[in-house]
Amino acid sequence: MPSIAGFDFELIFRRKQSGMFISLRSVLIVSSLALLTYSPAPGSLSAAEQAPAAKDTTKILVTVNGHPVTQADLDFATLTRRMAGDLKPTPAKILESLINQRLIQDFLADKKITVPAEILDQSVSRVRALMQKTGNDPDQVLSKMNFTPEKLRAAIELPLAWNIYASSQITPEKIQHYFKEHQEELDGTRIEASHILLKPEDPSNQESVDKTKAQLTDIRKQILEGKLTFTEAAAQYSTAPSKQEGGKLVMSAYRGKMPLILTQNIFPLQEGSISKPFQTPFGIHIARLNKKHPGQFSLEDVRGEIYRSLSRALWEKTIQSLRNSAKIDWKIDRPS
Repeated sequence: MPSIAGFDFELIFRRKQSGMFISLRSVLIVSSLALLTYSPAPGSLSAAEQAPAAKDTTKILVTVNGHPVTQADLDFATLTRRMAGDLKPTPAKILESLINQRLIQDFLADKKITVPAEILDQSVSRVRALMQKTGNDPDQVLSKMNFTPEKLRAAIELPLAWNIYASSQITPEKIQHYFKEHQEELDGTRIEASHILLKPEDPSNQESVDKTKAQLTDIRKQILEGKLTFTEAAAQYSTAPSKQEGGKLVMSAYRGKMPLILTQNIFPLQEGSISKPFQTPFGIHIARLNKKHPGQFSLEDVRGEIYRSLSRALWEKTIQSLRNSAKIDWKIDRPS
C-alpha cells in the first residue's frame, strides 16, 4: 500500500458541511505543486522555501507498524502547510501528523472501510484537471517531488474513507445531544460581562499565581458581602484598560469578539453571578455575567459545525487508542 501524502488533514474538520472538503483540499494540492514550476512573486516564498534542496526523497524517516514515512512525504507536507498559512511548519509537528495519518489509514483498512471507486476516481480526476489548468502535466509535476499517482490517490482517499467511518459513528441522536449540551455556544447567544484583572508578579511561579488568586478571592468576597460594588472594585483594583468603565468587556458570542478563554469561563455563569478567580494568558480574573442575549440559530443551522467537532473528537480518541499499541520506529533522531 502506498505511503500517505503529507496533506494538512485537519482541514477536513473546518468545512461548513461534512462532504465539502475535497474541493478545498484539491485547490491546496494544486497550489502547492504549482510552487515547483512558478517563480515567486515579490514578497512571497523564496525559491529555497518553495522546494526543498536536493536530497534523497526516498529516505525513510520513521516506520509506523512497518509502513514507511519518507522524506518525500515530509517535503510535500511542508509545502501544503505553508500554503495553508503555516509559514514555519516544524518537522517534528508534521511528522507526528504523518504518523497519525498512517495509523488512521491502517485503522480504516482493518475496519474494511472503502471508498466507492467511482467517487475516488472523480476526486482524483478533479485534482488532475485543476493541475492541468495551471498549464502543467500532472504526472510530470508529481514526478518532480517523487510523489507518485498512487500516493496522490491514497492521500485523497484517506479523508473520504474517514468521513465514511465517522458518519457511521456520529448518529443524528449524538448530534442532537451535543447541540442540547452546548446550545448557547452554538446558537449565537451573546453575553455582556465585566471583569477585574490582576497580573501576578511572576506568572510562571505558582506561589505568585496563588497569591494573586487569593487577592481576587478576597475582592470577590467583599463584592458579594456588599462592601463595594463590582464597578468600584474594578476601578480600585483592576489593571485592565476598562477599569474606569467597571471592567466592561465587549459583547460577544461564545466564539466571537471576546477571547475564547474568557467566554469559556463566563458563559456557564448565571446572570448577575461572579466567577471564582481563573487564569488566562492575560493574568488572573474574576468576571461577572451582566446579561445574556439568547441566540437564534437552530440545530439545522449548526449541524455541520457539530459534525466537525464530533469528527475531530473521534479522530483524536482513535489516535490516542492506536498509539498505545503502535510500533513507531524512528530511523532518524526524533525531532523535538
